[in-house]
Amino acid sequence: MTFSCGIDFGTTNTAAALTKNGKQPILVPLENNETTIPSALFFAADKKIYFGRQAMKMYTDGELGRCMRSLKRVLGSDLMSTGTYIYNRRTSFTEILGYFLQNVKNKLDIAAENDVDSVVLGRPVHFRDNDEAGDIRAENELRKIATNVGFKNIEFQYEPIAAAFAHENIIENEKLACVVDIGGGTSDFTILRVGKRLMSKTDRKDDILASTGVRIGGNDFDKDLSLKCFMPTFGYRTQQGGQTKYDKIIDLPISPYHTMAEWSSINSMYNYKELNAAKKMLYNAIEKEKVRRFVELIEKERGYSLMNVVENTKMKLTDVSDVKVKLDFISDSPSVTATCSDFENSLNWDIKRVFEQIDECVKQAQVKADDIELVILTGGSTEIPYIQRLVSNYFPNAELSQENKLSSVGMGLAYDSMRKYNN
Repeated sequence: MTFSCGIDFGTTNTAAALTKNGKQPILVPLENNETTIPSALFFAADKKIYFGRQAMKMYTDGELGRCMRSLKRVLGSDLMSTGTYIYNRRTSFTEILGYFLQNVKNKLDIAAENDVDSVVLGRPVHFRDNDEAGDIRAENELRKIATNVGFKNIEFQYEPIAAAFAHENIIENEKLACVVDIGGGTSDFTILRVGKRLMSKTDRKDDILASTGVRIGGNDFDKDLSLKCFMPTFGYRTQQGGQTKYDKIIDLPISPYHTMAEWSSINSMYNYKELNAAKKMLYNAIEKEKVRRFVELIEKERGYSLMNVVENTKMKLTDVSDVKVKLDFISDSPSVTATCSDFENSLNWDIKRVFEQIDECVKQAQVKADDIELVILTGGSTEIPYIQRLVSNYFPNAELSQENKLSSVGMGLAYDSMRKYNN
């Protein structure tokens, strides 16, 4: 009996699918009965490691420990080698990411009732923008982690191509498609020919016309919304000085706010140096009550609490025009209102870069946007109505397919594992 699997290790969520003896892949429950799991870990005070929704709940419930999320973004960066302190021990991110991937492999082994040692791992078109060496390093780091947790046969596939593979079994007639995969950390695009009769081909190179990508995703949209609507409540874009008539009034530093608004860098704010810098900002600040909240974010390590609220607000804005929330984890419980218009305006710069890559993909494929018959939307951020409208306008003749946005890549990777490992 032979087994292989596909793992979509995502910045925000992870999914995995298993195939046995070349049969139809099945999604594997990774947390209770859920087939997706948030890519999060919680290192609890009892020295146990918790994962996914449970990890995030323990953090938001105020349990003592260290929460980490969006770790995929660390791959290929300098942080991989520097690591961080866990339980008063410097721990490499290779080890930390390994804990999470080992948990996923354990669930696959349980589902198979066997050791699953062959995997196709999803990867973005670019782990690192404009950094070929960093991109190669990131893939090699992920390969090493997969080897460490027990996989013996390891292949990679671009995530948007995998998403297309997952859709092919319902496409009767061959179509020219564009996959728009906007995940938590990256946006990836592939133009290719898809159709049920193509699924049996072992080599799909001729069907894949172009792939492009950029390191922008849902995490960046969270950051955009945070800086636009939430961080001003903590002193962002306010001023300092004016203590004496000789003291110039200037803007407060903005870099600490940007760091606190990025999921993958929040933990770097929790140290004496950053706390001291924030207290200095407070001393010099004109709007002290706002900056005092920022100091409290660091002192009480509530950065993830804030970003959870930001992320939930983003999701609510897909259905309503405005959201008002009370930040009750801050002493004075300030209220923040975010509107759909504010959110869409905050995305403009990032969306511009996303569509530059769609342009490039169409150009490399040597087709026209009007030629695309099917657009496959995958990744949680394609739920944003603003993005859906822009994509529909860009591909005016295309049908939009939105099946299984959070798990289609995992399924497609498992289909690809059947080809690669000859199940």
